[in-house]
Amino acid sequence: MLLKDLQNIFHKELDAVYGKEEVDSFFFLCTEHYLNLPRFQLSLEPEFTLNKSETGIFFKVLEDLNQQKPIQYILGETEFYGLPFKVNENVLIPRPETEELVDLIIKYHSEQSEESQLRILDIGTGSGCIAISLAKNLPSAEVYALDVSEDALKIAKQNADLNNVSINFIETDILKISNDSFFWKDITLQQKRLVFDIIVSNPPYVRNLEKQEIKPNVLDNEPHLALFVEDDNPLLFYKEITNFAIDNLKPKGELYFEINQYLGHETKALLVNANFENMELLKDLNGNDRMLKGRKKSKMKSISVFCGSSEGNDNEIITEAYLLGNTLAKENITLVYGAAKIGIMGKVAQGVIDNSGKTIGVIPVFLKTKEIVHAELTELITTNNMHDRKVVMYERSDGFIIIPGGFGTMDEFFEITTWGQLGLHTKPIGILNTNGYYDALINQCKVMVERGFLKQENFDAVVVDTTIEGLLEKMNNYIPLPTPKWLNKEGL
Repeated sequence: MLLKDLQNIFHKELDAVYGKEEVDSFFFLCTEHYLNLPRFQLSLEPEFTLNKSETGIFFKVLEDLNQQKPIQYILGETEFYGLPFKVNENVLIPRPETEELVDLIIKYHSEQSEESQLRILDIGTGSGCIAISLAKNLPSAEVYALDVSEDALKIAKQNADLNNVSINFIETDILKISNDSFFWKDITLQQKRLVFDIIVSNPPYVRNLEKQEIKPNVLDNEPHLALFVEDDNPLLFYKEITNFAIDNLKPKGELYFEINQYLGHETKALLVNANFENMELLKDLNGNDRMLKGRKKSKMKSISVFCGSSEGNDNEIITEAYLLGNTLAKENITLVYGAAKIGIMGKVAQGVIDNSGKTIGVIPVFLKTKEIVHAELTELITTNNMHDRKVVMYERSDGFIIIPGGFGTMDEFFEITTWGQLGLHTKPIGILNTNGYYDALINQCKVMVERGFLKQENFDAVVVDTTIEGLLEKMNNYIPLPTPKWLNKEGL
């Protein structure tokens, strides 16, 4: 049979359904796929003839197209961001809108240096089109891809091999991860202390009420699991992924979504309420709200400062304590401390108060009677005992700073550090080592590591700096250790 006659049959059967241009596109995709024949070849060889077997293949394609089966599923392949991808009924066919999302990420991060390697997580990877395109175009990135479907991941792994990129695939349900914090941590990969620079997702977002807008070839063939959400909870996946991102993005890490064009502002509100910043709601080439980008805030809002109730005899330490208070106020960080007006702690508090900052004093009732409480505190909390005082200070703080003090300061430092080592909290702990005050303590910790009584990773989890600005930057960029596996299993 002449190829040009077969082309005429395609138009006769399909033009009414798809239109002449799309039918031509289907036909030439088939000639390239099945015959390895480029489009222009038919013009050069108008008498090109197919054998019986080849003709049968084309008539089978014609039958499938008449039933509105997507051409990508018929051929078992498609192109996305200039790369080849295998597809079948277990994965969505990649869309041009998703190419725009990938392009957005690449443009923002293409100049990332190899020394500061990006770690990227694609949630709901499907065919792997997002993860693989990012890995191909950001070659220094370490890319992870997650999906609930085993069948989808089989295709994604084939596509990674096809495009010669390395992807770390994870089979799990993002909804289970969010509802059970231990679920993600029990995944072996989390034991590597995984946090991400970028989390990206194109989750299910089409409401059932919008099915009438979906073409039959999509509705009848593509996986509904990856397409649809209930009308009464259309942002389910966005909520869960945002919550996940809060805990698993690095400070200043970025969250990217492809979104439902009708729910752009509602989706953006999720990120606003989760304290993301630098939000951008972006339109696709058709003028529809389609992409959302946000950055995780890195700034701590409150810090407990553990320090002495005496001033000591080092003027540099006294001055630095006051400057720490100044800096906390200027950075709009609330000071949580022992409530006293005396000693080094009084200097820190006064530095905050003199710069119109907020102070929360926490003191056990038996000390309150000693007339040592600062009179200008924003808030005063009284506890029954010293232990309750530590608990309240922990609960009201996003991090902890240790500056010079005596036994009481050491007690507070070692207890809050031990809580962190046990996985009871993931808040940053910093030592402001003014004038070498804590050199001996740091050296003793090194001895503990050398003698096998302290793990290096637990020692490294305490950040140290000689400057206030340097310490706050390190704390804001702190990456917590994973919760100890044995603690998860105990359910503590």
